[in-house]
Amino acid sequence: MDYRQIVWLASYPKSGSTWTRCFLDAYLLGDVDINDIVTSLPDDLAARCAVGDGSNAAEFPIDIQMLTRPMAMLRLVREYNANKTVDIPLFVKTHNTHVLANGVELMPEALTKATVCIVRDPKDVLVSFAKHMGEQNYDTAIEHFLNKMRCLNDTGSGKVMDFISSWPAAVASFANADTHNVKVWRYEDMKANPVEVFAQILAHSGIAVDKERVTRAVDTVSRGKLAKQEAEKGFKESSKHAANQFFAGTGGWQKKLLPKQVRTIEKACASMMKRFNYERAFK
Repeated sequence: MDYRQIVWLASYPKSGSTWTRCFLDAYLLGDVDINDIVTSLPDDLAARCAVGDGSNAAEFPIDIQMLTRPMAMLRLVREYNANKTVDIPLFVKTHNTHVLANGVELMPEALTKATVCIVRDPKDVLVSFAKHMGEQNYDTAIEHFLNKMRCLNDTGSGKVMDFISSWPAAVASFANADTHNVKVWRYEDMKANPVEVFAQILAHSGIAVDKERVTRAVDTVSRGKLAKQEAEKGFKESSKHAANQFFAGTGGWQKKLLPKQVRTIEKACASMMKRFNYERAFK
């Protein structure tokens, strides 16, 4: 049995992984339902992390929750191998940082085929994530954004916690990785050249690239068409703080952040911003 089956779709929250997941459905299936994305799975469902005694893994302490993740991924790989009928990689979305958490490998290398990592200008991530979380005070949002020990806990969602860390630490964990076959793409390049970038992502994932199909899939997942689906049916992953705005597009830090706040973000994220050619407003 080949256990190296997972292609991780990794990103800090609000960086483009949902758009990527929608593209994969559109490319592999010909269409996408934003409320039923089927060619990729999240890694944080509490039911998947169940330990078999009827308990709810989401109610465990964070260090105990982390212990359940590798076994949950192993079960997922075994289910995939037992039921595979088409040659599509096992795509798994994660917001976890690529580290050992209390000695636990959250992304088990023994189960990994490849990793697709998407990064986005941290200033736009900050603004989008703050809106998603309902945090109107950007100073507080920046404190959370730069907290290396941050966990994402969506209470009552049926999910276990994600160890997202800070933006610079999370991005560096993938950018500097020497395992897991990691390649990193910028969200901004995905927007500017979606056909080219999505084709590269397919190739890295081990999927044959048909440029005409890529072009059709890109059209299917245009922001306007996804936003129309959301307006008509809602989106189950949208925030209660920003209903029917998940696919509308957020960011625009230039009109929302004060110069002092921009300096704080850019100072903390300088190394990774330079690495990925993000222009700094303040040197």
